[in-house]
Amino acid sequence: MKAIIQDAKIRHIDAIWKKHKPQGLGFSDTDAVILQVKTENGHVFSQDFYCRLKADGTLGHSITHASEKRQNELRKFIEKYFSKDKKYNIRNEIDKWKGKEVFVEEMNESYSIV
Repeated sequence: MKAIIQDAKIRHIDAIWKKHKPQGLGFSDTDAVILQVKTENGHVFSQDFYCRLKADGTLGHSITHASEKRQNELRKFIEKYFSKDKKYNIRNEIDKWKGKEVFVEEMNESYSIV
């Protein structure tokens, strides 16, 4: 099913959770890319990608396997919808994500970007 990105922003993990990160997020997960998406049938949902952004706005590498796997999900999303460039600057380009069409699938009464 098609959907449109309504809003896209980057937030530091510390700005989202003041005391403790949720279990499962590692110390190398420092940033969250938060997308607000509206499906063609009118449902609105949020999709979060946890990652480690370097100072230049590109994706860094994580020490833990779980964190690296989360980063690879974001990397695949970017390669599919925006750019194949390995040095893609997310901080500078995220405003251009608004209005872009993505594909989503319904999963357990919720949606997820494919």
